[in-house]
Amino acid sequence: MKNENRGKGNGLSLLSLLSLLSLSAFAAAKMPVMPYGTYIVRGAFRGDYNTVMRDFGETKIRAQRADGTVIAESTVRSADSEGVNFVLSIPVASASTDRSCKVGESLDCVLKTDEGALGVPNSLKVGSPIKVGTVTFNCTEVKSYTNSTDGTVATIPTAYIDEAQWYLDAYMGGGTYDPWADYDHDGISNYGEFLAGTIPFDETDYLRVKEFGMKDGKFALKFEHVGGHVYAVSSANTLAKPGWAKRHVRKSAKGSELEQVVADGDDGDVGETEIFITPVGDATSEFFRLEAK
Repeated sequence: MKNENRGKGNGLSLLSLLSLLSLSAFAAAKMPVMPYGTYIVRGAFRGDYNTVMRDFGETKIRAQRADGTVIAESTVRSADSEGVNFVLSIPVASASTDRSCKVGESLDCVLKTDEGALGVPNSLKVGSPIKVGTVTFNCTEVKSYTNSTDGTVATIPTAYIDEAQWYLDAYMGGGTYDPWADYDHDGISNYGEFLAGTIPFDETDYLRVKEFGMKDGKFALKFEHVGGHVYAVSSANTLAKPGWAKRHVRKSAKGSELEQVVADGDDGDVGETEIFITPVGDATSEFFRLEAK
């Protein structure tokens, strides 16, 4: 009797074998690493009292892995008008290599001088190449506190905490330093006072607006600053459920737009800063919030 399926059976067996060989070859092949772009990081270094670091000399910052592989390097300069000390360009790809990172990878950022490492490493998480990241690093040991109410994380140098703790022990009967408390009852949390450079034990010392009004076609806002600290403005159309949005500011009515401004002078120098904000054309009302960063 003629077997009409004999030829077909052999054909299917051969096809299956070829398919298995093709799948095995595909699995064994190494997929190419696809470059995505560059993650740009604008960063600032702050001292023990949250002031911008101005003079670094011949110093570089390196973004590196735990094994010491350097992914990016840049020169650290004196802070510019926005308080930025450095810009890092980190190559991003579909997988980690000796020269690139994948999104979400953590790197150690360290300061390097001719004499070796300076300060403590700061952690950086690599972001998307379509975004520009902004980070603030510290040169000394820090401690982090998480606000149980809204999840805000406060990172404060231990030298500042130790000084505040000394004052608590000496003049306020002790207790543990709490950045979310308000020791002087001026309406500003201790963390807010740290950011602004004001004294958390003095009810008369806090970030305050001195003047506000229209000037040269812009909203002009004058406030009392502490030298070396950074300030920014956000706005909302209502105070009922405000959706605060960052606003660019100018240091003069016709100056360049900035994301934030650094106050002139050294830490402890008190003075006044005036900034200008372009009104939103179709807004019926606009509320502004000044904050220290």
